[in-house]
Formats: sequence, structure tokens, C-alpha cells
Amino acid sequence: MATPVKGISTRAARAEQTKQHILDTAQRLFSELGYDATSLQMIADEMGLTKAAVYYHFRAKSDILHAAMVPGIRRIEALLDEAAAMRGRRARIEHLVNGFVDFLVQNRQYAVMASTDPAAKRHKLEDEAATLRRRALTLFFGENPTGGERLSYYAVFYLSESLPDLVDLTDEELREALKTTMLRILRVTPSSLPSRPDRN
Repeated sequence: MATPVKGISTRAARAEQTKQHILDTAQRLFSELGYDATSLQMIADEMGLTKAAVYYHFRAKSDILHAAMVPGIRRIEALLDEAAAMRGRRARIEHLVNGFVDFLVQNRQYAVMASTDPAAKRHKLEDEAATLRRRALTLFFGENPTGGERLSYYAVFYLSESLPDLVDLTDEELREALKTTMLRILRVTPSSLPSRPDRN
């Protein structure tokens, strides 16, 4: 009885490896060529597979993009959960900024593609991403942020749009530039933070 189970398990593992390889190849081509300009046939050709083989794992190109984005969405969810459990506005903001910066640096290739390719912004997870953005705003500034607080939050959030112009920076240079700029915009300094009570 063990042999058939092992055979099924091996086939399943191979299928999962192929699926991940398709995903990795597609992400690279999306970044290099743009989402709209990349076809399933191009992904198949790059891997030496038939289009049917790619289609077996992903029924549409949008499904590949969705699969590529899910881990990032889950990581941001976890970051927000961690921040929500922290007491003190400064600690919470620094944790969120550090986590967001690490996420952008680790995914900078995809972030560049997402910010320059309009088609890549039309994805199934947009509603979920919008919910996470609203939750993050509350964690930064409470339930009733002022106009200035909302503006500073969105200025920080959309810094990722500048990544195409920062491709010359190393990961460490980008990490330092993003962190310093975000904290400056949010006015997270030793002199300003203690003067404002925690509203949560």
C-alpha cells in the first residue's frame, strides 16, 4: 500500500515544484516586460513547456498575479497584527515602518513592476489591500486621524511609487532612505513623539 501513496506524493511534489517554477518565471517576465506584454505562451516558451502545461496550473494570467501577491498580503496582515498588539504609538509606528520597508526592499523588483504597469494594479486582491491600508492608517493615527495625519500616511504609503527611480540604490541604501524618509514624514522623532498622547 505504501508504494501508490508514495507515487502520488511524488507526483504532487513535482506538480507543486512546476507550479512554483511557473510563478517565479512569470514574476521575472512581468518585471522585465510588464504584465500586459507577458503572455502565457511566453512563460511556457521561457520554461520549455507547452502552453497547456502552464494552463493546467494557472487558468489565466491574472491567477498567476494573484498567486504572486497572496504571500505579500499575508505578510502585511501579520505585520499589522503584530503592531496592533504593541502599546505606545512610537513603538507601533517604528515596527510598522521597519516591516513595510523590509517588505518593499525584499520585493523591490515586483514593487517596481506594480508601480509602473497599470494592468498589474487591477487584481483580485485590491479590495483586501484597501482594507489593509485603512487598518494601517488606524494603527498609525487612531480612529479619527486629522487631515494632516491622513496626508502624511498616504505620502508614506505611496513612496513605493518612487522605486522605479531608485533602482541604482543597493538594498541597504534603499532601506535606509525609505526608513529615514518615512519617519521624517510621520514626524517620529524623540522630541515630538512623547508630547502627543497615545489615542488608542
